[in-house]
Amino acid sequence: MKGLPAETDFVVIGAGVAGLRAAIELATAGRVLVLAKKESLYSNPASAVTAALSDEDEVILHLKDTLIAGDGLCRPEAVKTLIEEAPERIGELIAWGKQLDRRGANLVFESEASYSHSHVLRAPGDSAGNEILRLLGNKVRKCKDISVLEFEFSTELQSEDQRVTGVSLISEKELPAEVACSAVLLATGGIGQLYGNTTNSEAATGDGVAMAFRAGAEVSDMEFVQFHPTALYMKKAPRFLLAEGLRSEGGYLRNIEMDRFMQKYHPLGEMAPSDVVARAIVHEMEVSRAKDPFVYLDLTHMNAARVQKRFPRIHAICMKHNIDITEDVIPVRPAAHFSMGGVRTDLDGKTSLRGLYAAGETASTGVHGANRFPSNSVLEALVYGARAGIAMREELKHAPKTERKEKRAASQNGPVDAGIEDLIGQIQDAMWKNAGIVRTRLGMQEAIKVLEGISPRLAHPRTRRSHEAANLHLTGLQVARSALAREESRGAHYRIDYPAHDDKKFLKHSVVKSESARFV
Repeated sequence: MKGLPAETDFVVIGAGVAGLRAAIELATAGRVLVLAKKESLYSNPASAVTAALSDEDEVILHLKDTLIAGDGLCRPEAVKTLIEEAPERIGELIAWGKQLDRRGANLVFESEASYSHSHVLRAPGDSAGNEILRLLGNKVRKCKDISVLEFEFSTELQSEDQRVTGVSLISEKELPAEVACSAVLLATGGIGQLYGNTTNSEAATGDGVAMAFRAGAEVSDMEFVQFHPTALYMKKAPRFLLAEGLRSEGGYLRNIEMDRFMQKYHPLGEMAPSDVVARAIVHEMEVSRAKDPFVYLDLTHMNAARVQKRFPRIHAICMKHNIDITEDVIPVRPAAHFSMGGVRTDLDGKTSLRGLYAAGETASTGVHGANRFPSNSVLEALVYGARAGIAMREELKHAPKTERKEKRAASQNGPVDAGIEDLIGQIQDAMWKNAGIVRTRLGMQEAIKVLEGISPRLAHPRTRRSHEAANLHLTGLQVARSALAREESRGAHYRIDYPAHDDKKFLKHSVVKSESARFV
């Protein structure tokens, strides 16, 4: 592992699918530094990837289903780009050794939720995310011009004359430093840790969105947060995602009385769109009046051998918590899963600031609109990660010469900031209660009031954890303010006080650059 340089050609913040795929493109043009806040690989794997590659999965159907899921707010040109470039990106993975499920010589496609066709490609079992990251990691390790540094936490973007020129960071030992470069890619993942219940890793603290916003970049569609309806719910256990496929295969949802309930909420029952299922579960939990509410996912009526073969990773993880999914009902509740919004970009990952790019969940390309089509996120990271890398190569021609800086300054940080975990808990509680699955004007005003009230305590972060708290705080404000401004229900954004669409006013994207959202 190489040490931290004082300057390089390109900095990629984040070592997930989007970041690694961009780094591979960038390595053909110059030196690339990939900064990972935690471990560089396998930190937050996805389970599947979409692609229009078979006769049964025509491009037009994938396009149609993606637009339907986006509820009127997908950017058609962004979706078209995604789907047209999918075969090439999936072809690369296959050439690099990706093992996709096959039936004989043919690729196996499956459907999810309520959509019209079979679109989901999977690796053997349910480990496609790990397989993709493994392949990208192997490819990156073979590139002599790519350096991957783990446990380096990027805190601020450096800029000059409205151009991003580098990044500030602190190490695992709280030592600060700066790295100068011609361009920066934000690929830091999601914002799930805004909520006490999330399927995201501990690293998903909205760092990229917060850094971009502080630097003056526009963020967009932050009100659209997707909540996965079925996450494993056990005290002191991570909210592990129990995939849509479990319900697609025939799993039932039962309330605390063991009654199936989804038919009351949607004619498709358990196969209803995920946001409908999440809201139904929330209502069932409220009706139960339980102190610690949840519902059950029931697979016990299904063929045990098939379930275990089809979902080996889910089976193994649940077994670690003494739950045999072939014999026991599984306690579940919704959890924050994916952010459709992020740093506003064009089709090449360019943001409103020169020298700054974003890709993957950190970016708002318009692909997902108001609600993500199942499994499109991995494909977006592959396609738009590559596009951002290609576009960033041009920055070397225009960027001013980078200046060498002190490699690693002496630490001026004090002891661990007192009370930070309590502040993070306050942020998560306010967001879950008031800016979560079901929203109201009063609730979101309360969330904003709570967040603004703790602003002074996060004004000067010193440690890694206090920087994470500040990022969650700033990102939470953007979510709450954007959600308050959108006086309608659309996609993953649901308001009791405005339950219908309002296409006349809000068939637009929210954009935030200061304290208020506008719609464009």
